[in-house]
Amino acid sequence: MSALQRKLESYNHNDHKTHVWNEFVDSNLTDVTEDDFSIIPRVLPATYLKTITRSSKLITEFCLRLLSLPENEVKAIIPPGPVADHLLHDLEVLKWRSGRITGSFRFDMAVVGEADDDHPPYLLEINEIGFDGLARSSFFQKSLLKLMPDLRKRLRSLDTAAAEVRNMQRLGNRIARIQYDNYNWDEEYLVQTARRLGAEIRLICPTHFGLDVDNDDFPMLEHRAMTFPEGRAAVGSWRPDAINMSFAYDLDDYLKGDKLYRKMMRARTPQYGPFLTGLVASKTILVLLDDAVLRRRLLGSRGAELARSVLPARLLSSTESSEMLRRPQDWVIKHCDGFGGQQVFMDRELERCVSRIRPRNRHEWVLQRKTQLNLIEVNGILSKPKRAIADLGVFVEYDWARDGFRHFEVGGLMSRATNKSLKVNVSSGGLQVAVLLDRAT
Repeated sequence: MSALQRKLESYNHNDHKTHVWNEFVDSNLTDVTEDDFSIIPRVLPATYLKTITRSSKLITEFCLRLLSLPENEVKAIIPPGPVADHLLHDLEVLKWRSGRITGSFRFDMAVVGEADDDHPPYLLEINEIGFDGLARSSFFQKSLLKLMPDLRKRLRSLDTAAAEVRNMQRLGNRIARIQYDNYNWDEEYLVQTARRLGAEIRLICPTHFGLDVDNDDFPMLEHRAMTFPEGRAAVGSWRPDAINMSFAYDLDDYLKGDKLYRKMMRARTPQYGPFLTGLVASKTILVLLDDAVLRRRLLGSRGAELARSVLPARLLSSTESSEMLRRPQDWVIKHCDGFGGQQVFMDRELERCVSRIRPRNRHEWVLQRKTQLNLIEVNGILSKPKRAIADLGVFVEYDWARDGFRHFEVGGLMSRATNKSLKVNVSSGGLQVAVLLDRAT
């Protein structure tokens, strides 16, 4: 056991768990203790951040170059699916492009083997609107480092919330964040961070949704009408510099706000994390990333490097799928529009799922090669010490114009871990894990 491992193990006890719990409670963030959280962090070599950044930047560039192609080419490349069809043909996200795309992604990735340059992380999926963990990862890391003073000089954290706010400020200091009927403590902490950095994020529930807002439970939520005078968004007399959507969208969500979203698409007020990027958040992007011809077209010779972070993936409707399914234990099947661990199946569940899919819907499902995620030691505030499989959430902030980055940054890292299933979502029985970087390696 290394000196760092011994030091971390010295914090793996009930007294430290109590200190972490009290730190969370004293923050006054709403429901901060409802989900499980490991009192010991996952530590990666600081040198591995370069490997993560290189892979993440290539994935981001692939996606943004794809979204910047001429309209007819994008439509020919993006596989059909319920959400993709709505974005392309109903919201007409390509028609209203400005040439600039500013926002953030969370890449769910897998570290397999040693965390070094010979083992870049594999991409499992892309999340682009309303993904969770962005601001809470900052809070988790700061809390642990505060309670582990003898490790502060050695371990480094990334302030994801601050990176997100700084990237928003590239569009302006006034951000209208659209909520449905509530918010969570992740957003509370993001608003606090914005104030610290001189920005204003207001949480708006537009009256267009026709909802009743509980201001006793959600005092920060403004129930206001959104209007578009002179082609710019307004909330009362307040004119935001950008609009940011706060929740993950399925087709029903798009349809519920259809009239409002059509006005937003046509407005001169930009979206931070635009609906346009929903085209690359579909699981079908995994199939496009696995296309060597498309990688070379969009990235040139760097497409071969991107391949190191891409797992084999095919549409269930492809001719190769029958051969792949001869070994169902080697594959995971995902619906193109699933999120939050929903509609992801493997092993016996995969076989049952495939048997139920109608032929006309097979193009909506993606087969991706299963990979073995690394095991880590965790000890949750709501659970006992254990070894668990863990993904790696990589938060990236980007600002893209026409044919290149104005800004790119890996703003933060976070893991989710579980020993209950092969799904590492918190909603599937997992827990949240802070990720810190070891400056000594």
